[in-house]
Formats: sequence, C-alpha cells, structure tokens
Amino acid sequence: MKILYIGTDAEGPLPLVDYQNDCLLIGLKELFGDDVVDVKRRKHLYADYPQELVAQNYGRGFTICRTIDEDNADRTDIEEKIKNKFFDLVVYGSIWRNQDYMKLVLENYPKNKIALVDGEDQLLFHHTVKHGTIYFKRELQYESNMQHEQYFDKVINIGFGFPTKKVKFDTPKTQYMAQSIPGNPRTYIYNTEADYYKDYQVSQVAVTMKKAGWDSLRHYEIMGNGCMPLFDNIVECPRHTMMHVPKALLVKVMFWNATDPKWLAKEYPYYLSELQRYFMKFCTTKAVAQRFIDKVNLHA
Repeated sequence: MKILYIGTDAEGPLPLVDYQNDCLLIGLKELFGDDVVDVKRRKHLYADYPQELVAQNYGRGFTICRTIDEDNADRTDIEEKIKNKFFDLVVYGSIWRNQDYMKLVLENYPKNKIALVDGEDQLLFHHTVKHGTIYFKRELQYESNMQHEQYFDKVINIGFGFPTKKVKFDTPKTQYMAQSIPGNPRTYIYNTEADYYKDYQVSQVAVTMKKAGWDSLRHYEIMGNGCMPLFDNIVECPRHTMMHVPKALLVKVMFWNATDPKWLAKEYPYYLSELQRYFMKFCTTKAVAQRFIDKVNLHA
C-alpha cells in the first residue's frame, strides 16, 4: 500500500517528538516499508540520526528515536503525485500540528481515502473533523464533542504502541518494584534507554498513572519490557480511551494488589503471561498500524 504520511513538521535542528504521530509511522513502516512516504522526514526516527542528539529530544529520545532502520522513500513531486492519485491513502499523522496540502488532497481524494489522526491530550476534536474524512482520536470521549455528533460514525479510537522489535519478555525478575515513578523527578535516574528498560525488565511491577491524558508511552514501555503495570485509578479510564490496553486485567491486578498481595504474588505468572499475550496482539506499533489499516478499509 502506498501511503502519503503528512506528519508533524520536522524542520529545525531538533525535531519535535510526537508520540502518536511517531508510533503510527513506525508501525506503518513495519508493514509497508518505503511505500510509506513521510513527506516531512521524521529524521529522529531513522537509524542515521546522530546518537549524540537523541537525549536532547523529549523523554530523552527513549523508545522512539532511531527505530526505523532504512529510508529509501521517494519524497519528490508530492503535489503532482497527489493530483495523479499516486498514493492509495493519505494520512495526516498529527492534524492539530500540520494540515499541509489539505485543499489539494480534498480535491483529489475521496474522503474514505483520507485519515486524520488526533493524538493530543485534549478532548475536543480538531475542526477538520467536519470534512467527513476518517478521524482517529487518542483521548476519545464522544460526550465532549456533541457538536460534532453527525461525524461520530467516522471517529475511531487510536492509541500509542511499543516498537515491535524492542519487545523483550525473557529477563529474569530480580526485584519487585521498578525504580522509576511518574511524577517524581528524583526517580528519573536513567540516562540511557538500555538502563531505563533494564529496570522494568528485572522488575515484577512498575507504577504508572494518568498524566495529561490517560494514554502514555510509559504504559507501553513497562509492558513491552515484560513488567506488570500497577495503574493508579485505571478503573476510571473512559470506555473509548485506551481501548486496546488490557484495562480489565489491570483492574484485577490493582484489586488484588490492594486486598490480597500474597494471592497476587502466587498468581503473578499467570497474569503476566496473559498480559504479554494480549500485548503482542494489540499493543505493538505493528499491531496499532494494522488495526489502523483495517479500520480504514472498513470505510472503503
């Protein structure tokens, strides 16, 4: 599938990390390789990005940076390709941050071949939802957008993902709780991705919680490194947000952790196995991208 990916503007010496934009692009690249053309090259995602710049990115560049191995995408003659319908699908990877070519795309592509992605923490839809194209929203709460009710049939949940090739489940556990605690900067002690991941890999559980939005890359980093999240207030997460995170399982874990920790310790291998099985099916970047394509195809 040939995809034009119009994502967050990557101009300047230090690209702006945009987790939803970047997670989806990584997954689409896993599926379709160079047929996915990120017209504004997300240079921090590629293996040729200078290692010395990684830590200057948001989140120290962990998980996202230098994840795509090769780049032979043809970024030439984009406007002519749009006019000639060269691409099978046009994706706006961060609709609040970039609407380049929008008029041209709407003039040349049917609405079911245009997908807008809203990865912001805020609940309100971007005004472009009124174009009637397919619209993917991360922090999705329909009730906060009743003024756009007529477009709800085109609005679909999306979430973050963990780079598929970085998943690691086989490290023996040597400690109960991971050191890193969200909201406590004193625990942000890791300067490299490898050390940060190692803390999760050797830990049975790690604390996580809602931040600006419910969805957070931290949840996926914990699970992708074979650790069980202790997710504060997960029971309050809205129905249509984080729909492909195993919320029911995490609610059970929190319940047993609060009421009978000894029982949870006994059943921990079972719950961890179930979590990992679910994670590989739904929470990798490849799984996110495949689900995205499947949802687009349903509207074809």
